[in-house]
Amino acid sequence: MCYKQRRKFMVKVFLIFLIACFGYSDYFTGKSLQTRPLVLGPLVGLIMGDLQAGCVIGATLELAMMGAVGVGAALPPEVVSGGILGTAFAIAGHKDAGMAIALGLPIAMLVMLLRNFLFIVVVPLFANRADKYAEAGDIKGVSRMHWFGGIFGMYLPLALLVAVSYYLGISVMEQVLNTIPQFVQDGLSISAGILPALGFAILLRMILNKKIAAFLVIGFLLTAYMNLPVLGVAIMAICIIMLISYGNLGNKTGIISAGEMEAEDDDF
Repeated sequence: MCYKQRRKFMVKVFLIFLIACFGYSDYFTGKSLQTRPLVLGPLVGLIMGDLQAGCVIGATLELAMMGAVGVGAALPPEVVSGGILGTAFAIAGHKDAGMAIALGLPIAMLVMLLRNFLFIVVVPLFANRADKYAEAGDIKGVSRMHWFGGIFGMYLPLALLVAVSYYLGISVMEQVLNTIPQFVQDGLSISAGILPALGFAILLRMILNKKIAAFLVIGFLLTAYMNLPVLGVAIMAICIIMLISYGNLGNKTGIISAGEMEAEDDDF
């Protein structure tokens, strides 16, 4: 690798680190879901020089990791590292979304173990220090330990891990990808094609009720029988929402209250 290529590669490593910092800062910005592969995938694709692949892989990984959310004390797979490294390795190896899933999910599971270690061993050090500040009545010290515990005890180490993994692993991952048999790669590609249908089925299970089921059928008919692209269906849906919200249709149909929607969900 010549000096120019080396410098370009190091710039990519630094940008991967910044994307990881952006993803892990989600907890400081009020859970804005910037950890999701749907957000991070296009950013990785942009710096890797293939924005389209980043969007496709990010959306596919999002479907695969849709259920990876923290509920109570349960820790889900670490979606930031899995989304970033899965997308970056797949684009670098000129592979598709199926291969990104094959790489991203194991990475997410492995990093989850490290995150558990940080939660158990490192973060309590800052918490104990915060307790001492609390006993002394130093509110600023308590606040400072909360910030330091989040930055230095959790998110900065994980962001550095993502950048170092990309730096060390890209050549190794290229060799690993090339050694995977073609029929396995084909199977992963087919499974990646099925995942969007599974993701939409999960989404519909949560939001579908009898008052909006007709709109789902209309969208299907427009796409299947009139060959209207998804973007066209989405624009038409926005127009219908505007008519319901601000036009005469709103007087009759009205905006469904939360209680009514919940009752409809139960009935459906």
